[in-house]
Amino acid sequence: MGKIILLRHGQTYSNIHGYLDTRPPGAELSELGRTQAHAVGEELSRELADLPNWWSSMAIRTQQTSEIAARALEQHRGLEPYTIPVQVTPGLYEVFAGDYEMSQDMGKIAEYHRCMLAWLEGDEKAATPGGETYPEILARYLPAMEQAAASENTTVISSHGTVIRVIARYLTGLDPRQAFEWYLPNCRYIVLDPAGKEFGQWTLERWGDYDLGDFGSGDHGSGRVN
Repeated sequence: MGKIILLRHGQTYSNIHGYLDTRPPGAELSELGRTQAHAVGEELSRELADLPNWWSSMAIRTQQTSEIAARALEQHRGLEPYTIPVQVTPGLYEVFAGDYEMSQDMGKIAEYHRCMLAWLEGDEKAATPGGETYPEILARYLPAMEQAAASENTTVISSHGTVIRVIARYLTGLDPRQAFEWYLPNCRYIVLDPAGKEFGQWTLERWGDYDLGDFGSGDHGSGRVN
């Protein structure tokens, strides 16, 4: 079975201006974001032994990240353009901020972050006003993970910072506080190995720039990446 790479999109104009931008289609990539996407595509061309499936959320920023990165991977390997198609896949969007959408208010952004910790802890009721709950997040994201886990090839999923962390924690059993504290910058990624195991028992191999090796399910409470 193939591994799964959860890739955060490149920098957007909403990131630059501090907007809580969660509802598709959302903002476009900045020039830096485009550069980041190209660089991660070249990086993945060196890291991956196979040609991956490549899925994206419906947001503009993840589709742009995917197209730029996939084309860079092809170019780096000397492949024909569009050898790797990007599949826009339902359910992979960011955790919806509800009434706080596009807010720059630091108090509302801080509340969204407090909700993120609650989602990581499995709190089924936590949500911003009008926003999503933990069961709703899992219900729309996990079907794609089931499909990716059944593939023989690696699957790259271009998605969003908060929902990636919530899903990775759920799938691996990572300590919630660690998942909260381990920031995932733009165009960095998490590598998961399902290895035929149930949700909650997958192996976490990489988080951002940290190769976790055998830091798998059951070992997460013993250390912290700084």
